[in-house]
Amino acid sequence: MQRALFQRNEYQRVHVETANPGRVLLTLYQAAIRFVELGKEQIIAGDFAGKGISLGRAHDIIAEFINALDHKMSPALCSNLEQIYIFMLDRIFMANHQMNADHLEPVLVYLNDLYITWEQAVNEANIEEARKATSAGM
Repeated sequence: MQRALFQRNEYQRVHVETANPGRVLLTLYQAAIRFVELGKEQIIAGDFAGKGISLGRAHDIIAEFINALDHKMSPALCSNLEQIYIFMLDRIFMANHQMNADHLEPVLVYLNDLYITWEQAVNEANIEEARKATSAGM
């Protein structure tokens, strides 16, 4: 059992370290969505401990999104994203402390909308990168 767990963790570590940064971002969005949805279900079920863990994980991912913003590259975009992320963190905090799943609805809307937007941007960047690689190889 211990060996299988080590192998899985090692696979995940190598996968993340070698993954396209855009794909890592999308994976983090998927995880944040999953943890918020799970936290919502746990609030409804009255699972105090479980919702704390799930919402804590979602909070950590979103806080890391804030830390990763490069305000020098795009100040206006980063400022807007930071405001959205702070709003989401506030709603997660309220849901967690008030045991009110309704606070998580706008978080899920924002996360899903941002995921779709980033997915489109990552796909377009990958297509462009592949096009450049093909052109360079000719």
